[in-house]
Amino acid sequence: MDTNVSLPQKAVKEKRPRSLKFQFTLFFVLFVIAVYSIVIITSLQQLVGITETIGYELGSPIVEETAALIDGDAFEALSLSLDPQDPWYEETRLAMLDVKEKTNCIYLYTMAPAGGPVFRYIIDGSAPPDDEEAFSPLGAEEDISSYLKPVLRTLETKTFQVSSLDFNNQWGWVVSIFGPVLNSAGEAVGVIGCDFKAEKIYDRLWSQITRQLIVSALFVIIGFIAYLYLVNGVNRQNQRLRELRDAAEAASEALKEERDTIAAMKDALKVGLFFMDKNFIIQDQYSRFLETVLGIKDLRGGKFTDFIASSVPQTVITSLIEYFVLLFNRSVVFSHKFNEKMLEDLNPIQELAYVNPETKEQLILRCNFVPVDRGQGRLFVLGNIQDITGEKNLQKRLVELDSGKGPRGSQG
Repeated sequence: MDTNVSLPQKAVKEKRPRSLKFQFTLFFVLFVIAVYSIVIITSLQQLVGITETIGYELGSPIVEETAALIDGDAFEALSLSLDPQDPWYEETRLAMLDVKEKTNCIYLYTMAPAGGPVFRYIIDGSAPPDDEEAFSPLGAEEDISSYLKPVLRTLETKTFQVSSLDFNNQWGWVVSIFGPVLNSAGEAVGVIGCDFKAEKIYDRLWSQITRQLIVSALFVIIGFIAYLYLVNGVNRQNQRLRELRDAAEAASEALKEERDTIAAMKDALKVGLFFMDKNFIIQDQYSRFLETVLGIKDLRGGKFTDFIASSVPQTVITSLIEYFVLLFNRSVVFSHKFNEKMLEDLNPIQELAYVNPETKEQLILRCNFVPVDRGQGRLFVLGNIQDITGEKNLQKRLVELDSGKGPRGSQG
């Protein structure tokens, strides 16, 4: 009888440790999968956002300048006639080629839909017509299935759209930005495309993904070692938990360093770029050159209108606030009544006489603002501030020389 009682008790003792070990193993495996998934998903989301931001910052000024050259009604007529003898075609092609040659983009072109994923090239400013590899003649058709979505979004929303990284057999990795061609009725009758080589961006992003995967793999290995120690005693369990904490901190620091590297690329631009919400609050992501040109540190969370208030009259501030309210009004911005050129002309501080509060130097700043719809009801204004003091001083000096006021005129 004693034997019959002791056998079940022994079986329970042997089964309990195995059950506990299985439960802990299952928990550990699920935990590792969850952490690994979060790291990968978060990294990809960050990389996509960084790619879109860099593509927008590089391409939007070029697309805006090109859009100013294109008559939407003439473009629509040309897309129907496909007449290479149309004088407007050649005039606009040369103007677009001049814009392209002044930038670092590889292609600058316009297209009109031809049915389904097929689009027809209208005006190509990428190269002279005798360059058969880089130039697409009027009416040439291409299946753009690989980047159809951003093009269709451009036509539907009449806003700028940035593509994801795309591999081209000739140029390798390319990122593109698209803007709408609007006729006088405000209808999108075509798109402007601007392509950039993105090999360096791709290499950096792939390097970051590889490092994150390595860090994640190391995390799994460290976790497995921790598991071996945990099943053998509380002391080893506590020790391995401390190692896991240190590994997590190291992984977080490695990710931060990679993000800082990407941010440094943006901060190297000699342009003051920033996003502003409907309360005129500058968002966290802005180019550090903005602090240099305004002479103010840490602009995050501050009102743009407050930063320039000491340099302009209150009447101008009032007009500027009304202008910003207009930019944040979707029904007005995207209606046929106000195109981009008209909105730019309404800007009361296109050229701002600004006094740097740090150096007391008087600067002349070119200020441009465009609305950006980030989806899900999020509307921002993208500000672009450039210091054109040297350019204006040079223009003034040339005028003085031409009018005989300078040393050259005195010698004459």
